[in-house]
Amino acid sequence: MALIHEKISALLEDMNLSNRQAALKCGIPYGTFNSALKHEREIGWSTLDALARGLGVSFHYFSSETSGLELLPDIRADAAAVKAFEILNTRLQAAARTRQYSGCDVSLQDFLDWWFTNSGRLEGFDRLQHAVDMFNPPDAEQNRIQPIRSGPASLASICFEVSDSNQLRSTLNGFSDNVNADLVMAHSEAISRGEPVITHPSLDVKLLNGRRFTRQYRRVLAPVYLPDGKLLVVNFSQDIKTG
Repeated sequence: MALIHEKISALLEDMNLSNRQAALKCGIPYGTFNSALKHEREIGWSTLDALARGLGVSFHYFSSETSGLELLPDIRADAAAVKAFEILNTRLQAAARTRQYSGCDVSLQDFLDWWFTNSGRLEGFDRLQHAVDMFNPPDAEQNRIQPIRSGPASLASICFEVSDSNQLRSTLNGFSDNVNADLVMAHSEAISRGEPVITHPSLDVKLLNGRRFTRQYRRVLAPVYLPDGKLLVVNFSQDIKTG
């Protein structure tokens, strides 16, 4: 079965929906949809968009190139161990799909694998770019970091409710001088080390919309290089807990 058909079938199974129920819920023709799944016929972008909207999942779930996690079985295992493996494997794949449904389909290991594979060069970045924010080297004199791109699924974009680098810059500028100094220091450390730096900072600030933002998160800051040699800093962050 083609990957896109596998993804749709897994999604409907996880949501306990039949093909007919999904078609009705998403406003798409049942006959065409059902036939496309059964016979692995082409499924157009408009149908995928209707599925994403109707079922409340990220469109990136359909467009990503991976179907989830998969364990390798131990060929020496007895029947009971094989059964336990199958159960664990099924649960891990379901958990991976759940992350993809919400658009959070990039893991810390994915990011680090990409960085080390490319030695910090900004290449082969398409699958990750929606989940990270990008910055010019920090301006130590003004005590500010310099966002140039806000990933639509990055932790900052979601939590600060921003959609572009200008909004992210305004939000960061609203933080105290001490918080901004810590951010500048963290970005500078990643540049000076020349490799990803993983930390677990806490943040307690008042946002521009008046809400209090309290969070502990895992942050990876990594230096990257454009083809022309220009240096940038990439931020990949994950939630740990919310207050």
